[in-house]
Amino acid sequence: MRIAIISDIHGNLVALQSILPEIKKADRIVCLGDVAAVGPQPHETIAFIRRTKWPCVLGNADEALVKSMPETYDRLPEGEKGRMMSLDKWTRSEIDTTDRRFLSRFKPTIEIKGRSHSLLCYHGSPRSNTEQILPTTTEEELGKIFQGKDDQVYAGGHTHSQMVRKFGASHIINPGSVGLPFIKAVDGRVTNPVWAEYAVLTTSGDSLKVELRRQRYSKGDLKEAVLRSGMPDPEWWLKDWI
Repeated sequence: MRIAIISDIHGNLVALQSILPEIKKADRIVCLGDVAAVGPQPHETIAFIRRTKWPCVLGNADEALVKSMPETYDRLPEGEKGRMMSLDKWTRSEIDTTDRRFLSRFKPTIEIKGRSHSLLCYHGSPRSNTEQILPTTTEEELGKIFQGKDDQVYAGGHTHSQMVRKFGASHIINPGSVGLPFIKAVDGRVTNPVWAEYAVLTTSGDSLKVELRRQRYSKGDLKEAVLRSGMPDPEWWLKDWI
């Protein structure tokens, strides 16, 4: 069985469409949440995901949209904070009741069972869609996070950083971000590469293979979508994409 795992589309339908030819080769596709927020195509992305009928986990940004809860962005400088809050407000105005109802049906976790392996999907962790699981998360803390779980594979997003690590006899996967990947430099500057990240999990008998993949797409196509969207401060949103 081949399962394509995607996460954190963040309203970037241009990025998602760039990987469709590859992920559609999989037997199943699962989305780990944060479908629409802070990108140029929130309504269009939700509508597309709704048509696919892919199972989706409830991300923290999805939950915020369902409940119309604005983010505070307290850790950002004042100028950046104001722009992000304006973007959130615009996103909430772009999605409708049908969109919110669809997002509200996303589950906190999804389990996919195969003949020899099981996959547990979540956004941040099985216990919270805002919790981060990192390469540096201790084995002791992982034991608490996955207490009572016995799946062979755990898959979550939220950090926008690709990862595969072992935990006991299990694997922990983060496919990265389809629509908002980022690279953080030593000086703290963040840039967004114009590629879509995802993972492919292949199982056959007792064997298991994990591939972390990236697909480049056109920055011009992304820019066109942004400028056409009506989102606030489009040039500011685009400035860090490389």
